[in-house]
Amino acid sequence: MNHSKADILLSQMNVYELNRLGKFLTSPYHNEDDKLVSLFNFLMPYYKAKKPRPERERIWGKVYGRQKYTNLKFARLLSDLLKKTETFMAVESMLHGGDSSLYILSRYNEIGLVHHFAEPYRAALQRIDKQPFRDSEYYFHSFRLNEQLNTNIESRKERNSEKHLAETIRSFDTYYLINKLRFSAALLHYRHFLNLSGAESTLLSEILQYLQRINIEVPIVDIYYHVVLTLIEPDQEQHFLKLKELLFANAITLRLETQKEIFAFALNYCIRKINKGEAFYQSEIFQLYKDALQRGLMMENGVMTPWDYKNIVTIGLRNKEYDWTENFIESYIDKLTKSERQNAYTFNKARYYFAIAKYDKVLELLQNVEYNDIFYLLDSKTTLMKTYYELGEYQPLQSLKESFRILLRRKKVISEQNQSNYSNFARFAMKLYRADPKNKVKLSGLRKSIESTANIADKTWIMEKLAQLGA
Repeated sequence: MNHSKADILLSQMNVYELNRLGKFLTSPYHNEDDKLVSLFNFLMPYYKAKKPRPERERIWGKVYGRQKYTNLKFARLLSDLLKKTETFMAVESMLHGGDSSLYILSRYNEIGLVHHFAEPYRAALQRIDKQPFRDSEYYFHSFRLNEQLNTNIESRKERNSEKHLAETIRSFDTYYLINKLRFSAALLHYRHFLNLSGAESTLLSEILQYLQRINIEVPIVDIYYHVVLTLIEPDQEQHFLKLKELLFANAITLRLETQKEIFAFALNYCIRKINKGEAFYQSEIFQLYKDALQRGLMMENGVMTPWDYKNIVTIGLRNKEYDWTENFIESYIDKLTKSERQNAYTFNKARYYFAIAKYDKVLELLQNVEYNDIFYLLDSKTTLMKTYYELGEYQPLQSLKESFRILLRRKKVISEQNQSNYSNFARFAMKLYRADPKNKVKLSGLRKSIESTANIADKTWIMEKLAQLGA
């Protein structure tokens, strides 16, 4: 039973959903198999309490009594439960997704009750106009309503009546443009780091030319239009500035999921600029993160990922916002899952102490980081190397550099790209430590070597130390 598809699905349901599913299964209209009711009623307390489910043989006994257990029959029972649960989810989605009116209107049109149409149509129109969001879903629902109204008008065979065709086309075009731009943006984004050769967005150039010629009156279309422009014309910074302006001005009209997606595009634009050495975007991305935190965009069901937690700490420290960063570390630690909380806190607090030059605390904290994730391991090693560098501890620095080199060579899970990044960091850190500030010729050569090397982890710190040597 455990880890079957039905079990995995039911284990993700909350108490409210389980209660609703129980009522669904006991309704003869939806289910006539008493065995499924017996199975679900026996299992429901385990799912509600989030406890492991009993062995198959015990479950079988509760459903089939003393009948001999067979794997095939039990598997079919679980398959039937899965199908009924999927049907339940579809019904719930229809009832609570605001689309039930479409089925009613469609049915009235099908059976020719054209005069029954007006009242539910007006009610559906009022509901959609009252909801605050003006995103893809809104325009798709508008199109479906317009489509049904157009069918209704046609069925009345009134030659002189307005056919509502223009409004139907307009709502469909808007829905199409939103999603065309949205998925084109995703494709353009992924092409930065995935091999998607040959993957083109058909008609995108024609759509962009069209949108350049007209005044876009739909904010969500304008937003995705500028997302696409930031990806195809990244050097034209006005596209990013306009995207920010539109996003902040229209956030209230966008669902949380849509806001998160657009913020992610804006953040990634800043990251690409920072990676090219454009320091201005350090403050831009910091402000974006602060705004995203304020709007609750960094959470998923009240939980923050350790990677977002780490990224925000990194940006806060790079902007020298030490008080703000320490407050963030302390305030948001409870937003991480319990299993990741202590490790993330310890690692990021060590990085904070490094930034404010409390190196003894860095060494103390990094001893307590569990290296169950490769990036904690790699970043902890670089932080340790930087700490020994700042303390002038040559022997530990040299020893760590050697152990780091062996680790990078042996760990199969480390990509070639990261091997190159971290190897170059360790190599240049040692060269900087040994460098003679008085030998300007060698320093100049070291600067050229560093600047011409594309893949260096924490290159910003390397360049800072180089500058301190007078190069």
